Amino acid sequence: MKKELERQRRFTEDILAGMIDLVRVIDKNGRVIFINKPMKDFLGDITGTICFKALGKTRRCEVCISQKTIKEGVIVKKEEVVGDKIFSVISSPIRDENGNIYCSVEVFRDITEKKKMENIILSQNLKMKRDINFAKNIQNKILPKDGIYNDAVKICSKYIPCEMLGGDVFDIINIDEENIGIYIADVAGHGVTASIMTMFIKQAIKNLGKKAKDPAYTLSYLNLRYNELGLDDHYYVTIFYGVYNKTTREITLVNGGQNSTPIVIRKDGIEEIFLSGLPICTLFREFRYTEKKVKLEKGERILFYTDGIIEAKNKRGKLYGDRILNVCMENLNSSSEEIIEKVLKNVMDFSAGNIDDDIAIMMMEVI
Repeated sequence: MKKELERQRRFTEDILAGMIDLVRVIDKNGRVIFINKPMKDFLGDITGTICFKALGKTRRCEVCISQKTIKEGVIVKKEEVVGDKIFSVISSPIRDENGNIYCSVEVFRDITEKKKMENIILSQNLKMKRDINFAKNIQNKILPKDGIYNDAVKICSKYIPCEMLGGDVFDIINIDEENIGIYIADVAGHGVTASIMTMFIKQAIKNLGKKAKDPAYTLSYLNLRYNELGLDDHYYVTIFYGVYNKTTREITLVNGGQNSTPIVIRKDGIEEIFLSGLPICTLFREFRYTEKKVKLEKGERILFYTDGIIEAKNKRGKLYGDRILNVCMENLNSSSEEIIEKVLKNVMDFSAGNIDDDIAIMMMEVI
């Protein structure tokens, strides 16, 4: 019997010695009564030492997980720094043949490298967050401010990205004394990549200077410059671009693949501007864009918006679609700011606030 007990004891100790984790057993008085070989190799023979002193501490832990385990019979976990190592420590109760707890076993698992990696990832995430916030501020600054442009039109707008960075962009360009450029664009996707592309669009159109008063040429030029980037086929840009002449009070429009039709809000009703055209992408290197002229009288308006509005879905998966027309029709006499706010409220109510794409909406009013 003694030989069998000795054999079992050695077998148990061999198992504990073969573990990577450090193991020690603490009695009710807080003394170490057993350690496995890995712990002995790490700290020396600490058997008989008070538990906190065995770890190189001069005072008891604020929360002693061994005593909590012994008193309450629960498994407790915490992190412990020992020397230059960080351990995850789990304390479990040990019971006698009658089920009474008489000591606890603590298992120390080295998580030093894991903690270092977590700190590196945390640091990188914080840096990325700062960079994204910086990019977000830049993106917000490149959007035009609401107000009057070239003593000819009044602009009201709203932009709601579905992530911190969005892929929608719009702008107003004072081309010359007579002509004002206006566009709204949507880059496929959202996030960092899409936000960078919005800056490309703005810069490319800005570089055209007075040539931007030709809408068809402007989109052809934008498509050419886009193809020079050498991007993958799954990237593309849709854009509605127009040039308003304040003498003729006509806006000349071209469509670069937008599926959201601009809405003209007149004093006695509304009308949609249907105009086809291909998106800016690498699949079509050359394309002749069709122009359409729309006459606008003083006080009349034109509403541009991206597909984040018409493709918003309700809980049943139904699209918002042309409900925007009803909102505009019901609010012909409302201000531009009020119409935009009512459209956005209507979309949010319809989708219960669950927006999966960026939303950009802009109203141009002839003054």
